[in-house]
Amino acid sequence: MSSPEKTQAARLPHHLVWIGLAIAVALGYLFGLGGDHIPRNGDELVYANIARLTAASGHWLPLQSAWDFMRNTKPPLLFWQAMVAGGWGEHWTLLRLRLPSVAYTWGIALMVGLLTWKTVRGDAGATSGNATTAAQRNHHAMAMGAIAVLVYLSFFTTYRYGRPYLTSAAETFWLFGVFFAIAWSPAKLLASSWKFPLIAGLAIGIGCLYKSFVMVAPVGFALALCYQAVGARLAPWKIARPGIVADGVKVLAICALGLAVFGLWFAIDPLPGEVWREFVVGENAGKMNSSKGYFQTAFSGSSGILTILTGYFSNALFLLPLSVGCFVAAWRSWRQRQGTAQTISDAEKIMWLWLLALALVFMLPTQRSTRYLIPAMPALAVVMALYWHRIGRIWFSLTLAVCMVGLLAMGLIGYGAVRATHNPWVFSPLFWLFVAASALACLIGIFKKAWSRPVTALAGFSVLFALAWVTNPFNGELGRFRPETNALLKGQKVQVPSNFNGHFERYEFIIPGAKIVDYFAAQPVDYADVEGLFKTSRYVLVQRRIGQAPCTRCRIIDERWDLRSRQDENDGFMAALKTPETYWYAKEYLVEPLAP
Repeated sequence: MSSPEKTQAARLPHHLVWIGLAIAVALGYLFGLGGDHIPRNGDELVYANIARLTAASGHWLPLQSAWDFMRNTKPPLLFWQAMVAGGWGEHWTLLRLRLPSVAYTWGIALMVGLLTWKTVRGDAGATSGNATTAAQRNHHAMAMGAIAVLVYLSFFTTYRYGRPYLTSAAETFWLFGVFFAIAWSPAKLLASSWKFPLIAGLAIGIGCLYKSFVMVAPVGFALALCYQAVGARLAPWKIARPGIVADGVKVLAICALGLAVFGLWFAIDPLPGEVWREFVVGENAGKMNSSKGYFQTAFSGSSGILTILTGYFSNALFLLPLSVGCFVAAWRSWRQRQGTAQTISDAEKIMWLWLLALALVFMLPTQRSTRYLIPAMPALAVVMALYWHRIGRIWFSLTLAVCMVGLLAMGLIGYGAVRATHNPWVFSPLFWLFVAASALACLIGIFKKAWSRPVTALAGFSVLFALAWVTNPFNGELGRFRPETNALLKGQKVQVPSNFNGHFERYEFIIPGAKIVDYFAAQPVDYADVEGLFKTSRYVLVQRRIGQAPCTRCRIIDERWDLRSRQDENDGFMAALKTPETYWYAKEYLVEPLAP
């Protein structure tokens, strides 16, 4: 064996390195999963409250809630998932409730990786001829599939909505799964007379039972586009009227089956009228109404069309410049193909159609949110991986700059924790080493061309992991009361502060077994009427800025550290830089009245 061949054989195959990194990042989603301070939407606690009370009723339906106006806020499959995962209240922990979401996210990531691998391998085989061996093409495709997984898991929306107990991971799995299947085998599935439409209808119905029947609209639109843009090309006879009608019937049948599966909720719920009033009319139809008028909301405010037009980019967050660069590269590639016989793969076309359909449909409601675009984020990850080597280096450098700023911000938050707790060892030295090394790698990647793409593939998740790490100590002993305090509060009425719907539900996990009663308290709480709260309860939780006494005529039983969920507008952004210890952190005291 010659010397170059020996060197090549001794070197670890690059595709195995990328696959190992993708697996490591996927497992990183478990870090801090059971904590109170992971990135999430406040609605997670609303859903947890509904699931807990429904489980306590001993029945699957009707759904129960602490609020009369917020019971049927989501279809039942989401709550049943939590009830089963939590053992009908026997094992009611955040970790248990969130594990199904992570399992769904892993399933989505696997689809993203497999589809990218298959597409890249097919494109390379069609264009490379004898320049590379089949094994080399396959290894390259496997590496790009792993990079697609890294990209998807590095989207902030994936991390924020793919870990907590929310609907996004489940609905994305079932809805994206339909287009993953089509992209995997377009000729076979689009020609299927009844098997694929049946399976697709059931999958869409399950997705609707997690989110809403409204999802039939963008999925049906995207399917119609796929049948005509891809299916008609694969079978030219379908351009004729009989083919269009046959495909239209399939799309209608798929959508009808999806709605029928969703309609099972009405058939089995003891109170179908409440479901109609609260979910269909209140939760869904209400998003089509606006007192300001459609066009005024469409072109102004936080719910304007611009929210949807920029939604895919903002959902990527730390990878925002890279996602913009992907669209630029795709546009340039399209321009270059004009007048030639070149075309994109069917799989890529299907991904673009799903991205387009979801965005167009959700421009129609008067209430618009970037969250509505989450089911198409896996498609964006696939497309970004397919254009990875065609995206201009400037976009990688900008992404690394954004990630470096994010890492420095995590270091600043960690510094605030050290100052707040007066404990220089609140974080392991490994945390500071990780933040410093990641930031340095980003800096090198900005200026060193060979580093730009490899470092960018990991930079986004490094910020997310640093965020999980910097909050992790406050999910542990620092954020808990002593065991004897929890034993004291078993079965006792405890008044807790709340400044958002369902915010009080977090205390079901912090002090399990206590009877939680909430009182409104904007944060920071300077001087709430604690003495007045003692009239109805002996035990009160009150949150204070660092250094402030909880109350004047009370005794402190226990205390814990908490991350502030809402900051005072008067503090301003500079407060986060000047005094991070008071901007991000507060103390929560358990107090009781002094003896008369």
